[in-house]
Amino acid sequence: MMNRLFEPILFDLKPFHWIYRRISDHNFRGFYHWHQGCEFLFVHRGQGRVIVNQQTYDLKPGMLFFFQPFQLHKVHVEVSHQTPYERSILHFDPISQGKNLHSFPGLNTLFYRLHNGIYEKQAFDLSDRSLYVAEMFKAFDQSIATNNWEEDCRLFLMQILSCIRVNTQELETSLHQNKLRSLRYSETIMQWIEEHYTETFDLEKLSTELHLSKPYVSRTFKRETGSNLTEYITIRRIKQACHLLQMNNDSVELIGEQVGIGDVSYFIHLFKKTIGTTPHQFRLSHQVM
Repeated sequence: MMNRLFEPILFDLKPFHWIYRRISDHNFRGFYHWHQGCEFLFVHRGQGRVIVNQQTYDLKPGMLFFFQPFQLHKVHVEVSHQTPYERSILHFDPISQGKNLHSFPGLNTLFYRLHNGIYEKQAFDLSDRSLYVAEMFKAFDQSIATNNWEEDCRLFLMQILSCIRVNTQELETSLHQNKLRSLRYSETIMQWIEEHYTETFDLEKLSTELHLSKPYVSRTFKRETGSNLTEYITIRRIKQACHLLQMNNDSVELIGEQVGIGDVSYFIHLFKKTIGTTPHQFRLSHQVM
């Protein structure tokens, strides 16, 4: 069901990972995941939705999305041979690449705010500059095969940030605008789950507080996000469990209880099914203390 929740990206050889115009026209199933680097996702073709930070954004040609390190997100796209999903993706190490922006205070401030979540907005409509962006991406893809890839990567990141900065006023007011925009039901549901995922899940309580029927809650969440409630709650719990396993020495049983899964055997089973390893093995290979 969920087999790639954490996607490790190696930055040992190069401080970035580049995917140019990848096309999916069948068997594309979006999944919730996170990774250790920053990500820019640009959509060349496709229609769908992106779920990140308990918000849902429309996915369409010309959209650029930014994901922070270790930020849970999902791309949900309905694909076919007639309506393929084509995208370019840049994963990069924010530490090494961020240092390159220190001589450019405007871009450095913009990146700092994006990287640290000061701007709530994570989707940018660049459709009016899509031809320029497409040429920029093509030039970068051709240049990284040369010996100047380090300089070209720095320039490329600055070009992307410059595209975002074109609408500086829009960015400055995005927090206010997001709060005024009517929330989709799925966003309200995700906000409720964020407050209650450490408890035993109660669909009756959720539907009552939202003044909606239980079937409508389940059906609407599935339609708007492409996944069911059980999958989302499980992933949210396991992501928090990963964080706790890295940051403290609490027992596996206690961590399971802290994320709303009181049966330790079931917690271990669910963790291994989702992450691909047991909680103990994950702790040994990822603990930062």
